[in-house]
Amino acid sequence: MSSVKQACQGVSWSITRGRHSILRLLKDCLPPELPATLNGDHDIVLWRNSQDSPPGVFSASALWDSHHPTPPSLSWTKSVWFKDRIPKHAFILSIVMRDRLLTRDRLRSWGIAVPDNCLLCDVSPETRSHLLTDCAFTTEIWRSFFAHLVFRMPHSIDDIVLWCHSSMGNGKVNSICLLLVQTIVYCLWRERNARLHASADKPVHVLIKEINLLLTEKLFVMDRSTALRAPSVNSTAASQQNSYLYTWFQFFQH
Repeated sequence: MSSVKQACQGVSWSITRGRHSILRLLKDCLPPELPATLNGDHDIVLWRNSQDSPPGVFSASALWDSHHPTPPSLSWTKSVWFKDRIPKHAFILSIVMRDRLLTRDRLRSWGIAVPDNCLLCDVSPETRSHLLTDCAFTTEIWRSFFAHLVFRMPHSIDDIVLWCHSSMGNGKVNSICLLLVQTIVYCLWRERNARLHASADKPVHVLIKEINLLLTEKLFVMDRSTALRAPSVNSTAASQQNSYLYTWFQFFQH
């Protein structure tokens, strides 16, 4: 409980000799030279909230920011966590974008003895890219929804997710693309797990029908929500033609 002045003797520090860890730590923390001026004022505690900040008042937020710096922004977050997302679909896609999907190649890299064949086509080894874009089963699903000539979809799942924001100049088309990509990825992963754990498989046309139904229901809810916000405006025929469902049938159904 001594003050700084009481801990000085002449021109040196007056500290008890010993090997105790606290004493050693104290000696390491003290400056080698005594302060230029010593007076009878009360000691005060100054806190360095980060390595670069000057000593000052303690700040919990500044200390937290110092120990938990903001990570760099990811280019795909807006394509995953957008306003009208379906939460469980967005969650699976976020795992995909972080390359944390437990595909068979990933399990085998950990030394787990599992077969390497793809559960959807049973031909090629199961990898993230094969399961979501390269598999013949998967390719048929992508083509069934993005067959319109206006779409120039990239090949890899990472590029597809980023492409959704600029797939067309039409904002509703872009929003539907975001929803559709998430739903396709979610349904593919669910089908893969059903074949693994329940030995139940669906043909590709049944899965396409399920995806179609999910999107139709979601877009109907979005149109209804828009109409409730502005009923007098959205009751016109022109507004109905500008709806999400109208855009869905115009560009994604054939």
